[in-house]
Amino acid sequence: MNNKKAKAILLLSGGLDSTLVGAILKRENIDVIALRFVTGLEYAVIKEELMDIYNDDPAKKAADFLNIPIRFVSLKDVYLDMFLNPKYGYGSAINPCLDCHILMLKTAKKIMEDEGFDFIATGEVKGQRPMSQKSQDLINAIKESGLEGKLLRPLSAKLLPITEAEEKGLINRDNLYDIYGRSRNVQMKLAEEFGITDYPIPAGAGCSIVDKGYARRYNDLVSNNGKEILNIELMQYLAIGRHIRMNKDVKLLLGRNEKENDALENRVRKNCIVLKPNYNRGPLGYLEIYSNIEYVDKDIIYKSAMIMGYFSKEEKETLSITASYYNADKEYKNEIIEINNQESKNTQFEQIV
Repeated sequence: MNNKKAKAILLLSGGLDSTLVGAILKRENIDVIALRFVTGLEYAVIKEELMDIYNDDPAKKAADFLNIPIRFVSLKDVYLDMFLNPKYGYGSAINPCLDCHILMLKTAKKIMEDEGFDFIATGEVKGQRPMSQKSQDLINAIKESGLEGKLLRPLSAKLLPITEAEEKGLINRDNLYDIYGRSRNVQMKLAEEFGITDYPIPAGAGCSIVDKGYARRYNDLVSNNGKEILNIELMQYLAIGRHIRMNKDVKLLLGRNEKENDALENRVRKNCIVLKPNYNRGPLGYLEIYSNIEYVDKDIIYKSAMIMGYFSKEEKETLSITASYYNADKEYKNEIIEINNQESKNTQFEQIV
């Protein structure tokens, strides 16, 4: 065995597989730093500063448990281009998983080369995911990222070509694994051996776009308003609330809980209308405008207020809602709208999600 202590980068999502890899690398006496890539689409509720929620991130919790340093790396500036033009296409929703993984590997490769790490390790298991972990996908990820010989997958290493780290004795191949397929039984047994008890159920590492409901919202948006309007911030809000199409140019978003209400209320966007309930038990509404129209017809605003009443749990006879918007004279207005609570329960509308 080589006496040199190796330095490795671990791509850590906080799920069971990548957490196990961190434990394996530490057992093999390797210096490890974890990278957690941030696309901007990981979290269901958006905050002004993502740092506010890093402490609750599963990768941060896993790194703390493993006692290894973690670095959050933003991909927000390059993610959208990859998302719109995935070489390997989308999964069952609109998830370009293989292209996303390759982007992360390319970014990690640069850090590896710039900072003198020996190799990169991931929690991939051969045959586990249909979109990114079939045999050919594992090969494509290495080829596209330029990590030939430098990418170690400890959980399936014995089923894959030997890496430089193994050849050079930086890690003992005999201590690695030959896990295959979607069953988690072997990983769960390993977790017991390493004392890992707190890990999330596999769900795409918390990424919004693996959800089919998100895909429906995305497809509605681009079919009505085109891809040209897309940006990461707009895509973030496709993960929040109920989305109700009012017409081709206007969509109503309703918070489903207090956190979503706060996220919508604190959002700063031009050409929008905020509908704030003057009561406690109901959603906040947010009208998104996707065209250059200067104001929204009052009938749409009133109907939106009625839809808010439909979802409210207030028992009052009359509900009051404040609409904040620019009128036809480009003046910012706060207008009080009153609706009949009982009538609102009979409101007809098309609920997208």
